[in-house]
Amino acid sequence: SLYSVVGRHSGMIPGFHYSAANRASGLVWDPTTLDRYLAAPRQVVPGTLMTYPGLKDPHQRADLIAYLATLH
Repeated sequence: SLYSVVGRHSGMIPGFHYSAANRASGLVWDPTTLDRYLAAPRQVVPGTLMTYPGLKDPHQRADLIAYLATLH
């Protein structure tokens, strides 16, 4: 779930199948980290199971992060 993702530690929802890389990343999904991850998930978390290729447009990423920040 992406509900309350902003500010959450990576790999912490019980029962969700995260990659070992995601669980061990130590990341907190703040806006800066989300921006980097949404642009290039496999560069930020090598070994992620995420098949998402990334969102290249910085304005679209900013809009997405702003929306995610409203889900709390």
